[in-house]
Amino acid sequence: MEDLSKLIFEVLGLRERVMVFLDFGTGLRRGELSGLKWEDVDFERGQLQPKRSIVRQHIGPTKTEASRKPIPLDEHLLGDLRDWRSQTPYTQDGDFIFASPKMDGKQPYWLESIIKRHIKPAAKKYGINLRGWHTLRHTYSTLLRAGGSDPKVVQELLRHASLKVTMDTYTQALSAGSGRLTVA
Repeated sequence: MEDLSKLIFEVLGLRERVMVFLDFGTGLRRGELSGLKWEDVDFERGQLQPKRSIVRQHIGPTKTEASRKPIPLDEHLLGDLRDWRSQTPYTQDGDFIFASPKMDGKQPYWLESIIKRHIKPAAKKYGINLRGWHTLRHTYSTLLRAGGSDPKVVQELLRHASLKVTMDTYTQALSAGSGRLTVA
């Protein structure tokens, strides 16, 4: 948790910080993160509602019906989203949150490129091992369980149709005493 906090709050620039914080702080799937538009964020209610997913640069529906359920957002994450919105040139409700200027805002950044070129090198420089976007989703699930969250709550927050998937696939054990987590 210390490494992730350091990465989010001390190492990354605003764009990458919002990406990692949003992905880790909500358990979004990579395609859902990529497909977010400003209209999906309800700043007044403090929630996010994924409506689309982008996989291999193709826009489609979210993975499941459960994936479209609203997700609560922390006030700090909402603040970072507001800050990012004030800095990006793509601020209209129908714009992608992470719209690529190279594509004139018509498509979002390619997240694999962002993590490979920006996030992983920054993490590595500070001795933080980050394997990829999905690691953040697994870590979110594991930390929820380690914090005592009810398995059914974790399932709902991850928007899984089945509790079995949540428990068998997404929740890893923390190393006893170390507080360190490495997820494949």
